[in-house]
Parts: sequence; C-alpha cells; structure tokens
Amino acid sequence: MNTQPKGGTRPWLKILLAASLALNLAVIGFGAGAAWRYHDGPPKSEGPPMLGRFIFKDLGRQEIRRLLRQRSDETGHARDRRRGEMEKIVTLLRAETLDVDAVKTILEAHVVETNAFLLSVSQVWGQRLEGLSLNQRQQIADRMEASLKHGPRRRRSADRDQ
Repeated sequence: MNTQPKGGTRPWLKILLAASLALNLAVIGFGAGAAWRYHDGPPKSEGPPMLGRFIFKDLGRQEIRRLLRQRSDETGHARDRRRGEMEKIVTLLRAETLDVDAVKTILEAHVVETNAFLLSVSQVWGQRLEGLSLNQRQQIADRMEASLKHGPRRRRSADRDQ
C-alpha cells in the first residue's frame, strides 16, 4: 500500500489559481482601459456650456430652492404636477388609440410651466447683477470665461450650498 501523496496540484487549487489570474487580468484591463480613455484628461463636453446652467450655479442652491418654493406656492407643488403629467402620458401611451392632441396639450403645458420658472430665475439673476460693483461683475465674467475655456468647474458639495 502506498501512503505517499500523489504528485501534481490538487483540483481546487488549480481553480483558485485560475480565478486569481482572471481577476488580476480584469484589474489590469480596467486600468489599461481607463488610461487609454483618459490619456488626455477627462472627456470634453460637446460645445460651450449652457448659460442657464451657469446662472443656476451662480445663484446657488438656496436661492433656486427659494424660487421653487415660491413657484409652488403660486401654482401648486412641482413634484405633484410632474407626477400627474407622467401618469397622464403613461395612460395615453397605453391606450389602444393614441390621443395625440392630449399628449401635445400635456407637453405644451409642461414647456410653458418650465419656461415660466426659467424666466423667473433669469429675472432674479439679472436683478442681482444690477446691485453688483464692477469688480464683482468682472469676477462673474471671469468665471464665465473660464467655463467657456475649460468647461464647468467641479465644486465640492460644501461650496454648492452657498
């Protein structure tokens, strides 16, 4: 009787080594793919930044929230309106025959409401500009120009709650 262990590698050890090799190759692949994709830095956004996005960031989160609350007091809560719009559209899409006029009516009402809010935001920003000194306006112009050259700045979350 031979009590010597057989030569060779145990089957479970082969599986473990193969899994380890596969994991290592995956990590190397992810790293190489990221290096290849971002070799010139993060991807550039298409076209210049939107003026509206700049205005929203310049006004700050608290002011935008105040304007949203004010708008909700005038027209009802925006979340309720959006939910209602979506539910109506879902119902219309599921109908045997599509009521195109009803869909258009909902979409047009949504655009009118959104434009009214954006108009109020732009009016508040314009009024804010009127009260600024030349130096303060130049600082805003510098940020806008930097945004045009380099895209929007990534701000830390603490900076966003001005």
